Amino acid sequence: MGTIDLSYYAYLASNVPPLEIARAVAVRARRAVRAGLRRVLPPPKLPLRRLPLNGPRPSLLDPAQREETSALLHARFPESCGYVLREAESCLRGELAVFGKWKDCSKGEPFDRAAAIAPIDYARDPLVPEVRYDARQPGLTIDLLQAGADAKAVWEVGRLQQLWRYGQARWLSPTEEGRAKYARAYIETIRQFNADNPAGMGIQWSCAMEVSARAMHIALSFVYLQDDPAIDAAFVSELCDLLEQHCLFIEEHLEETAAVRTNHYAADLVGLVVVGALFPELPRAALWLREYGCRLWAEIPAQTREDGTHFESSMGYQRLCAELFLAAMLAARAGGAPAPRAVEQSVSGLFRSIGEVLKPGGEIPQIGDLDSCRGLPLVPRRPLDCGYLPLLGAAALHDARLKPRGAACPVEVAWLLGPAGVRAFEHLEAGAARDSLRLEDAGVGILRAGEAYLCLSAGPNGQGGCGGHAHNDKNGIELSFGALDLVVDRGTFVYARDPGERNRRRGTAGHSTVQVDGAEQNRLVPGRLFALPDTAGAQVVQVGSCNGLQIAIGEHGGYQRLAPGVRHRRTAALEPKAAAFCDELLGAGEHLLVSRWYVPQAEVVERLPSAAERASIASLFQRAFGPRLFDLQRAVEVRDASGKPLALFAFAGSLELHLELSSTDISPGYAELAPARLVAVRAAGATPAVLHTAIVVL
Repeated sequence: MGTIDLSYYAYLASNVPPLEIARAVAVRARRAVRAGLRRVLPPPKLPLRRLPLNGPRPSLLDPAQREETSALLHARFPESCGYVLREAESCLRGELAVFGKWKDCSKGEPFDRAAAIAPIDYARDPLVPEVRYDARQPGLTIDLLQAGADAKAVWEVGRLQQLWRYGQARWLSPTEEGRAKYARAYIETIRQFNADNPAGMGIQWSCAMEVSARAMHIALSFVYLQDDPAIDAAFVSELCDLLEQHCLFIEEHLEETAAVRTNHYAADLVGLVVVGALFPELPRAALWLREYGCRLWAEIPAQTREDGTHFESSMGYQRLCAELFLAAMLAARAGGAPAPRAVEQSVSGLFRSIGEVLKPGGEIPQIGDLDSCRGLPLVPRRPLDCGYLPLLGAAALHDARLKPRGAACPVEVAWLLGPAGVRAFEHLEAGAARDSLRLEDAGVGILRAGEAYLCLSAGPNGQGGCGGHAHNDKNGIELSFGALDLVVDRGTFVYARDPGERNRRRGTAGHSTVQVDGAEQNRLVPGRLFALPDTAGAQVVQVGSCNGLQIAIGEHGGYQRLAPGVRHRRTAALEPKAAAFCDELLGAGEHLLVSRWYVPQAEVVERLPSAAERASIASLFQRAFGPRLFDLQRAVEVRDASGKPLALFAFAGSLELHLELSSTDISPGYAELAPARLVAVRAAGATPAVLHTAIVVL
């Protein structure tokens, strides 16, 4: 074990409460004892308690509302209905959406249209087809970090999200023939998965969270099929057996053995609660709904900060957890065991804070990891598109504070809550504001000036400072003017498939911030792709207004461990057509400073600012930062693909600046790359030092 590993464990010992460490040890001990007892005394098989499928049963929607809901969807959301139907047809051919990209996930056999579906290959990586997993190997013994492989891509196929499309297409289909086709596809998907993936075997049984996600998708999507004539007693028995296998596996492998519980543990509980609520005929359903429900209701507030953000320090994972937690709450409500009011308030906070950080176009900023996974994949959405989410929360939680003025009902409300949900949304008064604000616990400052938007990230690492899905993005920014993004986060790309790239993208140099002496803001722990011990102590110290500008100030001490140490303070100022930044490097000694700006446009060229631009930028700096001025040393023009000028970046400072322009890429979704340009400004010399940057829309 290397020194840095010892440092990591020392960090955990000093930052994780002793009771949590003791709890994790006790859980592991109990699990070992239970495993031994099961080998001696296997549990008896309990009989199912049959419920009529065509009568009252717990459900988020009433199947009798199919025609009314279908008519509403066709009338109000025709484009979305078209997407759903086209996706359902693609799924029949074995083409599945994997992180938003259509991939051939079939076994490669010619598609026989007489068959219900093309069989899916659940052991092959859809993004790198030469990577396969052995379906005969026990799932828990599979090496999930093997070189060149990425289990997430295979898990995405195994979540069976195509079941939603088959069920939705059945509701949208105007003919009995069409409804029968999609019902057969649903049934055969369940049967084929069950035949090819015996419980506990293969990659699809290697992670309890993935088993839970699959169980949840099966249980929730079943509402669209449960009254079909093809759903007979034989299939119901198969379905119940499969769900029981899933929930017993989750129970036995709850991801609570680490000193810090993560989103995985909460997601495990969600699957148990959803299945327990919607399939009460299963022998342990009441236990899953009520006892594991109590665990989930305790875990949700523990993973939600006071400002409404999720403790993983990742907006992508907050989106996932908001959808998962909402699914569990709605299912528990349908099952007669609603969550406590305090839990509803915590979940509402997740939706509210997502709404508070949205860009003008409805996208979330990339703070931390983005794995593109969905809890409720009701309709196709881009990975960063979250404009619908607070509106869905408003309808489901009856919370007007989540609904901004003029917001239209999203299609997800109709699919999840039916016509009554749409009416409830429309009757809600609009109570959400979109203003500049500080999310204190998350260390996020949001500035708004007309259609101008700026996000400053300077918060703690996830999971109580242990890392999780957080990045070294302290004092990193994203900047937009309406639909025009000018500065973005570089993004996640992949996890285990390329550990080096994983660390480059979550490292300091992968963000639009200042790096000192090539050091990381927080040390990356070798061999641990989700460990990032928080020693930077980052925070957004102020959000306000001054001289007609919106102002945010963030700072961190991530470079204070250098000899001599440096503290970074960034002041960001925003007005409708421009932004200005003052980076103060407070310390002593000689250092190399690099300020990076990730620009998602095709062309960036160096040029001199005009006299009028110089005067305008000097005025902007003076209003934002006071009388201290520096000569503009460097400037670059950002252009679109046709060569049209979009914006000017201008740089000044107390040291001599050197400008570097290079091609790079950004990752707007998991396993996705898009071309971009990197603008880097280098300066070497004594600190304290100051760097000024202006970004002006042309």
